[in-house]
Amino acid sequence: MHQALFISEIFLDIVSAPSLPRQSLAALARTCKTFHEPAMDALWADMHGIEPLLGCVTRLHPMIYPAAKWFGSKLDGTEPLSEYETSHFLRHAARVRSLVIGIWCPYHLLPVLRVEACLFPRLLTLDWRPGTSTRLHLFLSPTLRRFELDRRVRLVHSNLTFIATHCHVLENLFLGNSERGAKYYKQSPQSEIIRSCSRLKHLRCPSLDSAAWKHLSNLPTLVAVSICGGLDKAQLNRDNINFTPFLNVTTLYFDVKSASDIITLIQHSEFPSLKKFVMYVVILPWAEAEQLFHALSWCKACHTLEDITIYSRRAEDGHSYEPWTAIRRFLCIPQLRILSLTAHCPIYLDNNLLLEAMSSWPYICHLDLMDQRSPTSPPTVSFCGLFSALRLCPHLRYLKTHMDAVNIDIIPTSDSFQHASLRMLDVGSSDVADVEAVARIIFLKLPRVRRVSFDTKGGSELGWEEINWQLRMFEAFGYELVVA
Repeated sequence: MHQALFISEIFLDIVSAPSLPRQSLAALARTCKTFHEPAMDALWADMHGIEPLLGCVTRLHPMIYPAAKWFGSKLDGTEPLSEYETSHFLRHAARVRSLVIGIWCPYHLLPVLRVEACLFPRLLTLDWRPGTSTRLHLFLSPTLRRFELDRRVRLVHSNLTFIATHCHVLENLFLGNSERGAKYYKQSPQSEIIRSCSRLKHLRCPSLDSAAWKHLSNLPTLVAVSICGGLDKAQLNRDNINFTPFLNVTTLYFDVKSASDIITLIQHSEFPSLKKFVMYVVILPWAEAEQLFHALSWCKACHTLEDITIYSRRAEDGHSYEPWTAIRRFLCIPQLRILSLTAHCPIYLDNNLLLEAMSSWPYICHLDLMDQRSPTSPPTVSFCGLFSALRLCPHLRYLKTHMDAVNIDIIPTSDSFQHASLRMLDVGSSDVADVEAVARIIFLKLPRVRRVSFDTKGGSELGWEEINWQLRMFEAFGYELVVA
């Protein structure tokens, strides 16, 4: 045996390698007494379900590893583990570091332990997917670093309170949210759980109250917060908010019904390290959208933001279709790399504003400005304005916006300018008239765009399909055909 293997750090690195087959670890544990314990630790470190551990019990082995792969029904009615079998189970359970509990779990086989007991005392990661949080406390280790609760889980108050009192070193906490559980969510101890965590780095959960947000604002370890679902009504009181700066938060992600709490949070908080802001909202009224744009442009995050995504899923009933002014609001963010705005109203943009935006965002690589409706008035960005702006943004790879492809205002062979970075051009439901002229412009000026994306629900899909056919012909027969 190589002498290097007797150095514990080297051996542990080898047995922990993902590429090492489990059969090899099992063989090593059986045949080499010196390496039995570290090999067994590596073998049981990552588990999907507790069934393999139950298979170590002689009485249950033929039920866990039958010829048929589905064994759930064979374990129904089986007697729980005896005291001797329990000690055997717990000896191996202490080796588990990462555990996924699926939809079905043979709880009835588990030993009856006192409430404070934990079956997996050294567990670091737990992914809980059953339909209920009953028996969850048996799996919550005081060493737990990462805990994920599936959104379909029916919450049990006592078990969630157990998280707050026993899992003090959590770094990654992901609490799912089910729409059917929104009523019960009002009584959920979620805020208490979050306020008990002093080392959180990543958090995903339903909407939070002021106490939870205030606690999070004081966590220097926190880097990412995702809010997905929750109650429809606002949780934050505008008149009683006193947050300290979220010093190291780099990512904010929201998928909610209303933007009211988000706007309040941004207006009354500082995010000096924020790089990514993402918001998906069911309806974003024009007035709230403007408040959000103003808050993002005035908070300290405007010096660090690189990625802004705002997506409104549905139109506001009876609104006047006033245009969003986000482009002008965000001109003060020079380091911006990604801007994606999806609305059900116009997003104001013309040749002059596009030129100003590109001069303000020298690092922009993704620009998505899309009104989900078909344009009610002709687009105000022309080919001339587009290519003037593209000269100022050499890193742009993706562009999606309505444009005027009917009134052609350039001669493609008048200069040699080409934008070599743009790979994806999406024109939405823009109209087109002279398909061959537009195809020539795209082929000569945008050499890496070989297919234009468009909205198939618009009225000019046949025109853009023909343009894409022309682009394939130009690529097949070369530049001479285009010039001719």
